[in-house]
Amino acid sequence: MLEKQFISLTFMESVQLFGPKIFVALLCGGLIGLERELKSKSAGIKTNMLICVGAMLYTAISVVIANSNDQIGVVGDPTRIAAQIVSGIGFIGGGAILKSGANVVGMTTAATIWLVAAIGCWIGAGQLELALSVTLLILLVLVSVTFFENRFLGKRQLFKIVIHLREKTDEVTRAALEALLTSNELSLEDYRENLANSAPEVRVSYLGRTSDHSKLLLELWKIPGILDVKQS
Repeated sequence: MLEKQFISLTFMESVQLFGPKIFVALLCGGLIGLERELKSKSAGIKTNMLICVGAMLYTAISVVIANSNDQIGVVGDPTRIAAQIVSGIGFIGGGAILKSGANVVGMTTAATIWLVAAIGCWIGAGQLELALSVTLLILLVLVSVTFFENRFLGKRQLFKIVIHLREKTDEVTRAALEALLTSNELSLEDYRENLANSAPEVRVSYLGRTSDHSKLLLELWKIPGILDVKQS
């Protein structure tokens, strides 16, 4: 095994040893990151690719150094460096979890980061087929469970939109907006007017299902005086 000849590895031998692992790590991290990117999550393609490759390299170097020590009669522990990945990845995952009002967001992204690091560890240990299989399984879970939640469970989420108006808003505009929210089974959480600028705007937060949120965005154009609507 090339791992047992670490000190004497040439550049081409290093490429031969680590090249396939790096490629698979980039592929696995990229696939999961793509799913996160398409959902506009904080940890996208680049983040997941780097996490997967980093975990792979730390695990691989742990194995290589441990095997090199065995060759010179020193007992090596292949888990010593790799074990720190489990605790270290928690700092990145913790940064993805945010509190928005009464809701906590980013839990799925943090869990995904944790799993991507585990996939990288398996790749570093040489289990490429297993890593690819787990990646496909995670993608299936992320896509199918999200569809199931939106379609059958009616999961409620917090949505925020910014409405730009032609002129200053009044009670008629707010009443029309509240009527649309009620008709689409959306619960108003926050309503803020910013009338200081030349183009007045209203910031609205509400709870509801994704399908009802999409309907509201289309029906908002029925209210006179709205210039555009943006999600924030």
